Amino acid sequence: MFSTLRHHIEKKIPLTDDEFTLASAHFTVRRLKKRQFLLQQGDVCRYESFVVSGCLKSYHTDDQGVDHILRFSVEDHWAGDLDSFINSTPSSFNIEALEPVTLLVIDKPSLDQLYQRVPKLETFFRLLNQNALIATSQRVIKNLSVPASERYQLFLKANPQLVQRIPLKDIASYLGITPVFLSKLRREKPGF
Repeated sequence: MFSTLRHHIEKKIPLTDDEFTLASAHFTVRRLKKRQFLLQQGDVCRYESFVVSGCLKSYHTDDQGVDHILRFSVEDHWAGDLDSFINSTPSSFNIEALEPVTLLVIDKPSLDQLYQRVPKLETFFRLLNQNALIATSQRVIKNLSVPASERYQLFLKANPQLVQRIPLKDIASYLGITPVFLSKLRREKPGF
């Protein structure tokens, strides 16, 4: 389990065995059942969470009770609300398990302490957050400027394994379309 985290970190920065031993001591294992929340809208995000196994969805529920999927977090990805985590403010979204999930979590005091003891990890998390910001910006641009059918094709190309793991209603929400429209797209274009 911790070897997965090490491999993930070392894609961006190298760590000595001592550095990784120190880092891994700051993480704890957390398991979620299907439909269990990692974070609920309005609560403060206390952890940054690395997904070892499973799939989560992050979504905002609007005043009309409609869920808007922001992202999916699967193996080798992170889940959390960075704004809430850093600023100790109420989260604007939920994070819910779509299937059983195993996570390695770290709280803010432990992460801050780790930055002092292994400064390279501050670089790692900076790179991680920069990449997340870039991905979010690209997603917003696509949602504003790319037709729905093309957004779905891009989603399938980038995430072929997710189609079997995520309900179509959640994929539709992520794409900013209705489930009915997604079904229509799938009927009109075999192979979707």
